[in-house]
Amino acid sequence: MTVLDPWPDEPEEPNPESRWGNPERDLPRVPTPSVEEEDVDPEILETFWRSVVLANIALFGLSLGPMLVYFRGWWLWGTAAVALGAVAGLRVYHHYRAFQRRHGDEGSETTVPERNA
Repeated sequence: MTVLDPWPDEPEEPNPESRWGNPERDLPRVPTPSVEEEDVDPEILETFWRSVVLANIALFGLSLGPMLVYFRGWWLWGTAAVALGAVAGLRVYHHYRAFQRRHGDEGSETTVPERNA
């Protein structure tokens, strides 16, 4: 018996992937939408991409700022990153609410009364 020989009473290793089958064959097919970028309203497209970029900046600033303060002790840079993230997050919220005010009730029969602000 050599070092590389398995133990005589060692069970066969099961293949964990065998119980799920072949995902290429078994999963349902989802059709790809046939909408081109030119078919989308330019205002919707601009608002969407602006919100995506600002949300990424907000996430970056709000996550990096506390790490700069805690791990490095850089209060100035950390506070600035948190402030930048908070402002970017508020801008996303502002863009969303402005878009919702302009396009929110299109095609709906019922209107929801707004709260007093």
